[in-house]
Amino acid sequence: MVEFHSGPVRTPILNAYARQYEQMNPGVKIDVISPSQADSAAKITQLLQAKNADIIESNGPIYPQALAAGQLADIAKQFKATKAYKSFTPFSKKISEQTTKGKIYAIPNGYYSKAAFVRADRFKAAGIPIPKTWEDIYNAKSMQKDNEYVYAMRGAFNSQSQAMIIVQSYVAPNMNETGLQTKDGKSIFSTPQAKTALDLLLKIWKEAAPAASVAWGYPDMVKGFHTGVANYLIQDNEVIQIIEENFEPYSKGNWVMSQIPKGPTGWSATSLSPSQWSVAQSSKCKNIALGFLDYISQDPQHASFARAYGLIPITTTAAKDPFFSKGAWSIYPKIDADKKSFTYTGIKGIKLSTCYGKMFGQMDKDMVSLYTGDKTTTQVLKEWSDGLGGPECID
Repeated sequence: MVEFHSGPVRTPILNAYARQYEQMNPGVKIDVISPSQADSAAKITQLLQAKNADIIESNGPIYPQALAAGQLADIAKQFKATKAYKSFTPFSKKISEQTTKGKIYAIPNGYYSKAAFVRADRFKAAGIPIPKTWEDIYNAKSMQKDNEYVYAMRGAFNSQSQAMIIVQSYVAPNMNETGLQTKDGKSIFSTPQAKTALDLLLKIWKEAAPAASVAWGYPDMVKGFHTGVANYLIQDNEVIQIIEENFEPYSKGNWVMSQIPKGPTGWSATSLSPSQWSVAQSSKCKNIALGFLDYISQDPQHASFARAYGLIPITTTAAKDPFFSKGAWSIYPKIDADKKSFTYTGIKGIKLSTCYGKMFGQMDKDMVSLYTGDKTTTQVLKEWSDGLGGPECID
């Protein structure tokens, strides 16, 4: 089993479950491989190509790339007969068939939903209201001083997610559930709103974010927030635990949770996307892999994992836990209740998945080119639109 998101909380839990399953099934040996997130995509790709993995965490670019390469097994028939599948929420069952109805190439192990983490104490001291729009974030640059900036930008792996977040807020609600296409099936990057949004993001990057953030990945931007270098961070729910452990408890009020900033029409857009396990097509022990996934995907195992790591749960029982609606978590019911908040699921057909998988790395490179001035927003949006908006990408 190879993790995409290893960490000091989740990795020991997975290893504990592996030892439990081994004791229940003499002769079975489970190795949990936990590369750093900076290396995990390359490591998983390498192991799949070498046919040396049984279970992979098919997050980020891994899922579309591996699916297009025929490296993931369809486990629908076997997994639908498990105890775990019967305990899934309706959405979890739907997301399991995210690419092709009737086929399961990945099962969720929890959900990520982005929101804003805000240093309320810093904004209050500067006499600036907590930003509600993307323009507010840019205009808050007046609060900056030595080594204190407004926005925690991401410039390393998955930096294209920054463009996604703002463009989607500007295009919403004219999107379909993929978050990559308009309601009429065109690329969101072909819209005039995308140009306005990306131009503004570039201004925020250059004037309201640390210059060093051009090299920031996930751990760097989170650290930038809890050490006080950046006062506004957009990240997923598992960061709640990291902030509380590394900065201070949410209950003190010095940091708060807020909605993703809204675009000029009053809409924001956020994803509800799965972290997920897939069984490698090349695995020689698919039945054992499925047995272990069944074990860790049902309660009480899953409920403990979700609560400890801070993932939105996949089972009906765990979803009813009050833990996931109190304190910092209370922002998510508020987002759900906002009639001008567009939630996209990232459910994609095979064609769009394949196109996105091919484009992922280039989009990251283009973000760096924008910062260095080697490309313009017009050039980048044209290339992204061509790469994701052609007929070969429409299912």
